[in-house]
Amino acid sequence: MMKLPRILFCMATAVCVSAPALAALGGDAASVETDRVSMKGALRVTPTADYSVHEIQTASGIVIREFVSGAGQVFAVTWQGPGIPDLRQMLGSYYTEFAQARSEPHYNHHHLAVRTAGVVVESSGRTRAFFGRAWAPALLPQNFSLKDIG
Repeated sequence: MMKLPRILFCMATAVCVSAPALAALGGDAASVETDRVSMKGALRVTPTADYSVHEIQTASGIVIREFVSGAGQVFAVTWQGPGIPDLRQMLGSYYTEFAQARSEPHYNHHHLAVRTAGVVVESSGRTRAFFGRAWAPALLPQNFSLKDIG
């Protein structure tokens, strides 16, 4: 009888340990590698003076760019390709704020723009050609231009 609680504990621990800690808006730079593994993509890092761009390209053709500040925090993400990535994963803790604002009626089915105090999400596209970007205004590095994220 004593073995059952131990087995349940071990199973719960294994699930928690093996669950991916995915990079997301506001997440840390180290978790970008977990994203790459989860998406089975190739990673390329391009450093700039104030931040770095971690680009993941998946076998399905989706390209995700995670912008990481000098402090090691993801402050913006972009995507483009034949599909839209999991926005819950991409937006992390900002997803709830996004989802609540998105529930407002909008009439353009090809373009979505959600702006709140905490997060901005823009997404457009049509079948097999989607693109979008999201950022947390409070996390943007000083002198950063939104032109740099497309």
